[in-house]
Amino acid sequence: MEPISRRIFLASTCMAFGLPVSLAAQQSGQTSTFDLGTLVVETPGEETSAGPVDGLRALTSDSATGTRTPLREVPQSVAVVPRSVIDRQAAQSVSDALRNVANVQANDQRSTPAFDNTLLRGFAAERYRDGFTTNQYAPGDRESLIDVERIEVLKGPSAILFGGGSGAPAGGIVNIVSKKPEAEAARSVGLRVDTDGLLSPFFDVNQPLSETVRFRFVGEYATQRFDVDVLEAERFTLAPSVAFDWGATTLLVQGRYSEWSQPEYQGLPATGTVAGAFRIDPDLFIGPADIEDSGSQAASLGATLEHRFSDIWSAKATLRWSASDFDEHVQSLVGADGFAADTPFAAPSTWALANGRLAQEQDELSFAASAKAEFAWGRSVNTLLFGADYSALDDEGFIAVAFAPATVDLTAPVFSAPYTRPGTGLNDQFVENRTAGAYAQWQSSIDDRWHLLGSLRLAHVEVDFRNALGAERTAETRLLPRFGAVYDVTDQLSVFASYGEGMRGQPFQLFSGKARPEMSRQIEAGMKFDTDFGLAGTVALFEIERENVAVTDPATFQSRAEGRQRARGIEADLTWRLGPQLSALLSYAYVDAEFTRDAPTATGVIPAGNALPGVPRHSGRVWLDYQFAGRWDGLSLGGGVYAQSGEYLSNNNLYKSDAFYTLDAALTYARGGYRASLGIQNLTDTDYFDRYGYFGGRVAPGAGRKLTAALEIQF
Repeated sequence: MEPISRRIFLASTCMAFGLPVSLAAQQSGQTSTFDLGTLVVETPGEETSAGPVDGLRALTSDSATGTRTPLREVPQSVAVVPRSVIDRQAAQSVSDALRNVANVQANDQRSTPAFDNTLLRGFAAERYRDGFTTNQYAPGDRESLIDVERIEVLKGPSAILFGGGSGAPAGGIVNIVSKKPEAEAARSVGLRVDTDGLLSPFFDVNQPLSETVRFRFVGEYATQRFDVDVLEAERFTLAPSVAFDWGATTLLVQGRYSEWSQPEYQGLPATGTVAGAFRIDPDLFIGPADIEDSGSQAASLGATLEHRFSDIWSAKATLRWSASDFDEHVQSLVGADGFAADTPFAAPSTWALANGRLAQEQDELSFAASAKAEFAWGRSVNTLLFGADYSALDDEGFIAVAFAPATVDLTAPVFSAPYTRPGTGLNDQFVENRTAGAYAQWQSSIDDRWHLLGSLRLAHVEVDFRNALGAERTAETRLLPRFGAVYDVTDQLSVFASYGEGMRGQPFQLFSGKARPEMSRQIEAGMKFDTDFGLAGTVALFEIERENVAVTDPATFQSRAEGRQRARGIEADLTWRLGPQLSALLSYAYVDAEFTRDAPTATGVIPAGNALPGVPRHSGRVWLDYQFAGRWDGLSLGGGVYAQSGEYLSNNNLYKSDAFYTLDAALTYARGGYRASLGIQNLTDTDYFDRYGYFGGRVAPGAGRKLTAALEIQF
């Protein structure tokens, strides 16, 4: 059924039961009225393949519930970064775009896409793409924005719909929604450059092939230099897709292939940067200048089939295959505390060196199917969703380390020992991840005031881990709930509360004891706004607890599933239309994340009360955007500040980075088949260090002032 037909059906059903027609319209994220038997539908802003967008604000989310639901009706904190924000800020990466979301600490762009350090509400998050895991590591070119339509961030455990890989992360989900084929032809080519040496040609071709077939192909290639010595990356992404529309049935086929290569960047130790009596050159690359590049690549192919059986029932099924690998080469620092290397191996400023290599290969096959019923009943409009999914992810590889016959004084660094590949290069570590689940979800809007959500998932997590030291198997089946409610106090203000649980296997740890799955639970409450004076968004209080956390000793690499942690705080994700042409993005987070009981490791104890590393207590962003009109229509000028307090670098809380802020600005122009942008990052050239999640306790210098420019020609 076409969207307008669905709204007419819902409206007529509501009339039969005496239900206000506006309730049916809200289910599809529209503003509707009924006048003399005619349904008048008014859609604010722009309709995109991922849902309606009003300026800088997305109005709906598909990721939160598996159905296209207005954000104001979702009893959970969900933040969306639409394409309009990405374009107007001249953002250069997914990590840049995530700075708009409260309580997100994203990956450093210089890090190898062989591990995902994204934190959300103090705990580990994970990047998904179109609802499916990115194989735990987010391999390949994970920072590319060329094929991104929007980024949807679900905060807290989201196990109902996201159970692939090893299960649902405790912090939440960063779901990247891809561009899809559209009905109207649009073709463009462009080029991006920056003052650090970026050179990136790109293209986006959307071409309907017939009335029933649409095709889209996007891609980019980039070479990029960084402030750090030696560090230069090469990457590319290709993403073709084709959509078939046969009336009540649609088929979407999506492919993606990307590669990345760069010398392995390991950051800098705490001593000599944020602590100690001497200082290390912040642009220092650790290791020989001619070290071979690390590399990462990823490929995926998926097909989604949807069919509408009637005005009420529809079904959807997705099959996705992916394969990825990475190969890391590093001459790593070894300090008095092992590979964490927070402190020198020998006073005052000398570290030992070790040549290391880590290589992994992943193969994944996932399937998800659901059936949906949409109907009015009494004074309510309801959506029932039933689904099941299965994911098989196999991961194999090896890690090899050999001490180099040299040391290095980082105040006068000379890397005299060449890098040589250690070990045999044969896979000796094997991980089999199996997740499966079945779920039922009910959404109901009652009397145009109450918006209820209840769901249960029967979740199964199974991890088989084998290496030369032994084997470990984990298998657990749990019933995981999620429920919540939104109450519209007025047309402009709603209050909400929710509770949810999650379960996650722990496949990439060498446990010295039982490898129990990690369990998490969250409770949150807050307010949602959509005011007449232009303020919209969410303010929430939250608390997440997790147990059976793997606590790893960096000196031995052994873990114990005995950690218990808690994160609680308050956050706000808001947009504010200050006038017809002036808008603002506002985000702020306060979070207190800590161990709640002593956590034993192989060489000591992390005491209760220690703060979790990488989590600033305060962080936030303000961005103002002005849209010119008249003869300057199409021109946009924006600018803002991102700021955060200091953060501990490791579980032992010995070292902490300083607070910092950066100023950014962008000028964009889109008119007459041309789109151009000019951006400035770190306008004041502020010097700072941020935590860098490499062996647990290192830092990386913040990027200096950088000017970016892009030109796109549409034809």
